[in-house]
Amino acid sequence: MFSTRFMTLLQREWMQHHLGWLLVMLSLPLILLVAMPFGHIQLDEHLPPPTLLAAAVISMSTLVVFGITFLVTSFQLSGLARRDTQDRSIEFWMSLPGSHSESILATVLMHTVFVFLLALGIGAAMGVLLSMAAVIRTMGVGALMDVSWWALLVAGAAGLARLALGTVLFTLWLSPMFMILMAASAWLKRWGTPVVIAAVVIGGNVLDKLYGNPVVWDLLHAQFDGASRAMMDADNQMRSGSVLPEAMPQFISHFATWAITDAGAALAQTASLHFIGGLAVAALGFGLVILYRRRAH
Repeated sequence: MFSTRFMTLLQREWMQHHLGWLLVMLSLPLILLVAMPFGHIQLDEHLPPPTLLAAAVISMSTLVVFGITFLVTSFQLSGLARRDTQDRSIEFWMSLPGSHSESILATVLMHTVFVFLLALGIGAAMGVLLSMAAVIRTMGVGALMDVSWWALLVAGAAGLARLALGTVLFTLWLSPMFMILMAASAWLKRWGTPVVIAAVVIGGNVLDKLYGNPVVWDLLHAQFDGASRAMMDADNQMRSGSVLPEAMPQFISHFATWAITDAGAALAQTASLHFIGGLAVAALGFGLVILYRRRAH
């Protein structure tokens, strides 16, 4: 029964928001795809191998679509805490067997984990089309035959699997920010987000400038740094360049191994106090949203 109710709540979020989500994810790639035959791609004097160019375009498309989706859904998420109370749909949903916690959890999961994973898939799929267009535009149609599509598939599958795990961990690392903003928006309405931002900025500056204690900035840096490492490159190998051998065959064979190792490093970081403390703060925010829903119903 729980799974049926929860799936209904998830489906409700999808039916209400899927057109907007797809528009956000597809707009920029489709514009670039249409403009590709008429535009100019600026590359260095020496053209990269076709496979490397295709891999770069696919990676860029995946990350850009994810980034745009993250910004849009994060901005939207805080206001969802009051949505059902504002449009009175809460009366209908509460007439069904279920709880406030199920409804809120379904909303949060759909607007974070599910949407982020969908953005990865769409970004990668559009990246394949964009990579073909980029190779043709810079090197001609014949260069498509020189692309190691099988190698790209292997590396791409490993990369997407790593990003999928990273997306879940990324959401958990940032969950205290999401839930604090949702709770503030629920209780303070439209003033919720400005109040939270003002409290963080003013409190952080007072502690830092007057008392020499940058604890607020340190905590924020730890959460965002943990989120970025959870998403990709947890062990810093990519940033140091050690994961990028010059020869393409070596890169493809090394990438899958690196993705597995990096995933292990990302999981190991969840044992930190910052991660556990962040989950505790997120749970507090979740409880405050539930309390608001109960009082408003």
